Amino acid sequence: MAQEYITLKPESPMGLVKLNQSVFSSIALNTIQEEKDVKLVESARRPFKTGIVTSIENNELKMTIPVKVNYNANVSDVCSNLQNKIFESISYMTDFKPESIEIQVVGFNF
Repeated sequence: MAQEYITLKPESPMGLVKLNQSVFSSIALNTIQEEKDVKLVESARRPFKTGIVTSIENNELKMTIPVKVNYNANVSDVCSNLQNKIFESISYMTDFKPESIEIQVVGFNF
């Protein structure tokens, strides 16, 4: 069953730290907005919402991110770099490593 929060391992006996799915989506969105060759696709079901799908199962984070790539950019390189930057951003900001980050190219920007 899908969860809404990820529980981080506590460094101190003060308590647990739980992060919501929206935290990871926001970090990914900020990372995508910094890239010049990629644009995030809006959700088809919910206008004005990001198309980022974040799921948490058994305390493992999986993300699916639909993007459009500039027509003159190398798709493989752009997607690989974006995937690495999102992974690094999430790891750095939350001390949690995502299980998978899937970048889906759904079109091109001309």
